[in-house]
Amino acid sequence: MNKTDKAEIEDINPDTQPRTDKKQDESVATQEKEAKPYKENSDPELNRLRADNDRLKQEIHDLKDLYQRVLAEYANYKRRTEQEKEQLSEYIKSETLKALLPALDNLDRAVDAPPGDEYKTGVDMTIRQLMDLLSEQGLETIMPLGEDFDPEIHHAVMREDATEVKPETVTEVFQKGYKLGKRLLRPAMVKVAN
Repeated sequence: MNKTDKAEIEDINPDTQPRTDKKQDESVATQEKEAKPYKENSDPELNRLRADNDRLKQEIHDLKDLYQRVLAEYANYKRRTEQEKEQLSEYIKSETLKALLPALDNLDRAVDAPPGDEYKTGVDMTIRQLMDLLSEQGLETIMPLGEDFDPEIHHAVMREDATEVKPETVTEVFQKGYKLGKRLLRPAMVKVAN
């Protein structure tokens, strides 16, 4: 074997060839296929099928690309929405608590005040202030004294025989109920006439 034969063998030896990754190999193979069209065959049906096959492969490639883009956009949208929801929740909590702080300050002052009529007046004013703040947020009080019993918004804990009112009328309210819009937060705890 002479020197030129050895040089040709070394050129062909895969260990001496530079390595490429698999994606590069696939890309090169795809480019070669696109560069070399099928040999024209005398059978037109075969040529048509090959052209259809190439067209369908391209469509599949395009659809996969579109699917991956839509999937990435959806993941980004979902992440952004979750972040906005968390930020909105934190904002609402902070604004609600900020609105309640003056009432809390007044309750602190009421605790420091000497007992008496002024003390009771101060607590009443603080409760009114707190209820005004909660009403601004959409809170509605359920105070059904004298109304017909409604199991959707009232919770009957006692019944009494009462002749001066019609049956199923609320005769006493033990605890007020509250609604926020159409949502019941707490039913009113009541006594109902038989």
